[in-house]
Amino acid sequence: MDRNEGEERLEAPTVTMVLKSRQATKSVKVSLANASAITGAVITAFYLIIGLLDTVFPNYLGTSGSMSNALTAFHGSLSSSIIAPLGGSGWYILGGTLYGLPILPVMLAAVKFDLAFSLFVVIVSSLIGLVIGLYAGFFGGIIDRILTEISNFFLQIPLIGLAIMISYLLGFSFFDLAIATSIAWWPIFAVFVRNKARSVKMATFVASAMTSGDTATEITFRHIFPSILPDFASRVFIELGIVVQLIATVDFLNLDPAFKYMPEIGNMMSWGNTSVVLGTLIWWPLVIPGLFLVGFTLGVFLLGAGLKRSIRYKSWRYDQR
Repeated sequence: MDRNEGEERLEAPTVTMVLKSRQATKSVKVSLANASAITGAVITAFYLIIGLLDTVFPNYLGTSGSMSNALTAFHGSLSSSIIAPLGGSGWYILGGTLYGLPILPVMLAAVKFDLAFSLFVVIVSSLIGLVIGLYAGFFGGIIDRILTEISNFFLQIPLIGLAIMISYLLGFSFFDLAIATSIAWWPIFAVFVRNKARSVKMATFVASAMTSGDTATEITFRHIFPSILPDFASRVFIELGIVVQLIATVDFLNLDPAFKYMPEIGNMMSWGNTSVVLGTLIWWPLVIPGLFLVGFTLGVFLLGAGLKRSIRYKSWRYDQR
């Protein structure tokens, strides 16, 4: 009788196997029972719906065109003291800015810009970090040392300062800032993936794949990546909230006139800050957009942290039946 008969056979997982595994089903059930994950999912979905509404139905905020053009025209009219109300009076439920601009419709429109920027940065930087981190974690040696040195260089410099510096070199447009932030952000994902890949590299199915003659690309993307996918996904959500804070900070500083009238939460907070600087008691133009920003950050953080607690990939066994 074969001594291996009756023993559980470990095979290299695939993404499909991960999604269909018993552990994945159990993780979904745990997530549904996880209050933080549910709360984060609801908050994140709320912001996503707002962003999609402004894209699909741009007139629902009371403007005939884009909100950016409406804001530029609105602020431009201030020189002649002609202030045309933006949208209907019902939009002033949360108050207005020092110049009479309603907070609510601009804040809703700002979600589209903040989400578009943050998703672009996170997707680009995470894909770059994923590829580099997987190869560094699998090969080790000189590739791993180069990654470590590059990552240490980037992580020693404040990311917001590095992003601003790179974007200025590129021309400092909204797209340039997104590219610059992606360049500054990828080492965070690379180091995270590298550490996870090094631990999975010692698994039995990876050794079996190496013995079978699979290429490095097949091992890293077909065998190692599915095993780190859950933790990688949760990290993406957490970083998404941090990137939103970065773009808000840059716009709050008003470093470029091109961003001045863009419907963005950081811009709105800078408009509110102007009221404070002028010595008025109008606090809501600064505080309300700030709370709206904190809400999104909290939502994606709770979602990412909840998913991380719900998923236990180290004990997975893959059911192919």
